[in-house]
Amino acid sequence: MFGTELLNARQVASKLGISYTYFFKIRKNGCPYHQLGNQGRKYYVLKEVQDWLLVSSQR
Repeated sequence: MFGTELLNARQVASKLGISYTYFFKIRKNGCPYHQLGNQGRKYYVLKEVQDWLLVSSQR
């Protein structure tokens, strides 16, 4: 994870070319994220999200 760009949900949605609300549907289905502490904001690594989308679409 170190050395990679951490993005928030709005940034990931923008880079994927999807709506912000649709991204939250994806996240609800198990999209990987990182979080500092239990109440911290969720951050994403674009490559991890893209890889997860590819694998989950093949199921």
